[in-house]
Amino acid sequence: MRVRAYEKNHATAVISAQLPRRLSLRWLRLAVACLPLGGCGQTSIGAALSDAGRNNTTTDDAGVVDAGAIRAEGLRPPVAVGLIEVDACIGQTGIAERCTLVTNASACTRAKCSKLVVVFSGGEMGCVSGAGYNKVMDGYASHGYAAVCINPFESSEGSGARPYIDEAARIDLAVREATTGAWARAFWTGEELLFEGISHGATAPVIAMARTKLDEQPHWHGSRATAGCFFDGAYDQAATADLLATGGVGGRACTVPVSHARWLQRYCGPGASATSCSLVTHPKAQEDTLTNTDVLPEHFAIRNFKMVECGSAMPACVGDIVAGPPIQLLCQRLDAAPGHTCSFAGLPNDGHLTCHANHYDVCRTWFEASLTR
Repeated sequence: MRVRAYEKNHATAVISAQLPRRLSLRWLRLAVACLPLGGCGQTSIGAALSDAGRNNTTTDDAGVVDAGAIRAEGLRPPVAVGLIEVDACIGQTGIAERCTLVTNASACTRAKCSKLVVVFSGGEMGCVSGAGYNKVMDGYASHGYAAVCINPFESSEGSGARPYIDEAARIDLAVREATTGAWARAFWTGEELLFEGISHGATAPVIAMARTKLDEQPHWHGSRATAGCFFDGAYDQAATADLLATGGVGGRACTVPVSHARWLQRYCGPGASATSCSLVTHPKAQEDTLTNTDVLPEHFAIRNFKMVECGSAMPACVGDIVAGPPIQLLCQRLDAAPGHTCSFAGLPNDGHLTCHANHYDVCRTWFEASLTR
């Protein structure tokens, strides 16, 4: 696996030795200076690095970056707070995009943290630039956690292009890096692991748990405790499509912030409409539906969950975007099964776009309480 890592540290980038050895320091510094804003103007980190590669085709002895040069500056990877790109994700799900991990182990530099939270972004892929995710990461760090936020794709177009189940291998690659990569080994003891997500990030990982055996692997588990806390996951694709179909002005379909068309096109491709695409009968949409009777609690190798619905008392499109009853139904089924637990909570007056950033701490307090039982 080829992993690229960046750090903002006194305007200097730290990058692993796996990077091309002729990447100029001045371009790395430009890329990292842009990191907090997600880009300088219209230039993203990825674009800056791409430009660096194009502009560094001749030997530049003063600007070559390698492991020796990094150590000569008194810096060494992995770094506590930074960004990791996982190139192995490129091509997974048929999408030519990387997975990106944003890390915050600021609480773990003197001694490894016993707790790690892995947060999955919503469909906007906002870990790098979304203020809400920064708040979540900082909040966990302030309570002594190592924290990592995963964008399984680079763009919202990538995250909406395929059925959720098709993302399983991509999700697994990102989790493996988050829990066993160099950063994790440096800053986490491996003991207590909390998975957390909102929207897309509460949907694709849970579907991977239910429909594959990927979550049985050691890198999905802490040595002492493992749990999952998810906000507003879509566990019945037809029900969510129905919610979005008539919630717009005049009873028309939702267009923003999440469109009805996005839900249909995920399964039936560009131009799909309600008349041409039935999620009740589409095989992949049904595979992505976890309220079906073929989904059994024993399919989940992780056994302790908290699930939260958001915005059910708010207007569709604006606040209520994902169907809430399937969340509660899945949680009830898990909680009724021997060896599993699931705590359900409703946030009917806090909408889909804000509930996680506003209430993520319910996951932390629930997880920590479970450790004492």
